[in-house]
Order: sequence, then C-alpha cells, then structure tokens
Amino acid sequence: MWLWSTTEEPPRMPLTNVSGRHSAQQGRNDHGSGLHVQLDLLTSSRDQRNLSFVMPRNIFSLPGMAEAAGPSSDAVPDTAQQQQVILTELAQFHYLGFVRKEGGDREKARDLAVLTKNDDVYVAGKGEILENHVIVKLITPDSVMLQDRNSHLEYAVPLSEESASEP
Repeated sequence: MWLWSTTEEPPRMPLTNVSGRHSAQQGRNDHGSGLHVQLDLLTSSRDQRNLSFVMPRNIFSLPGMAEAAGPSSDAVPDTAQQQQVILTELAQFHYLGFVRKEGGDREKARDLAVLTKNDDVYVAGKGEILENHVIVKLITPDSVMLQDRNSHLEYAVPLSEESASEP
C-alpha cells in the first residue's frame, strides 16, 4: 500500500494500430525518434527508495475511527490502569479448596473449586463462568486459574488459609 501510494501515474498515450499498415505520418515520426529514457520514472523510483518507512494504517478499522484507533500517549496508561483494575477484581476471590465429584467411571470425575468473594460462595468447575465475566480456567489442589472474559487476563488464586466459618 505504501509503495502504491507513492508512485506516480504513468502518462497516457493514444492507442496506435501495430498490426496493420502504417500511415505516412507515423512512419516519419518513428524513424527519427529512436529510444527515449524516461527520467521521471527513474527519479520517482529513487525517491521511493529514499522515503522513510511510515507505520502502516489499519485497513480493517471502521471509517472515521482511524484517529481514535491510532496509538496515543493517553491510551497506554489507560490500558495499564484498566488491566490493574481487572487484576485487583480477580484478586478478591479466595480459593478455599476443591471437591472431586466422582461419576460412574474415572473419566467422569470432575473437580469443583470452592471460591469466595466478599460474602458470596461459588462452587464452579473448569470452564464455568462466574459473575458473567470470570472464567475458571484450571483447578489444582494448590490454586485456581481465573481469566477475565473480556480482556483475557489470567490470575492464579492460591489456596487460602481462611476458613469458611470466619466472616
């Protein structure tokens, strides 16, 4: 795209008949003309090589949103701040333990994590969604891996020492 936008359009010439007979006027022009070097094409290719690289724009962005989608100095701290808010929200979960729910065969055994957040108690299995935006990714005896559904940030919640009887 960068190369295409910097090239100049070639000059347009009228079409001539090359398979038929030549007219007398064309014959006189062809004999004296010979080969011509197009200096403008040479200079334009040199200029293209000398241009500095420009960051390509996102061709998949919506029209009118190009300015908003571009990187700005305010966007980087906002993203970091937003990630920090999500991680602190995930850190509010406490892992109390897990329950192994056995089925008929060994393959149907399923681990369920017991989690608390504030006064709420959750019993969830792998792949279940808590509070409409937190996914339980992995359950081990030592920790639970939680993932925010929107930002895909992951947070490991270690086994907590607090008991369920404490307020």
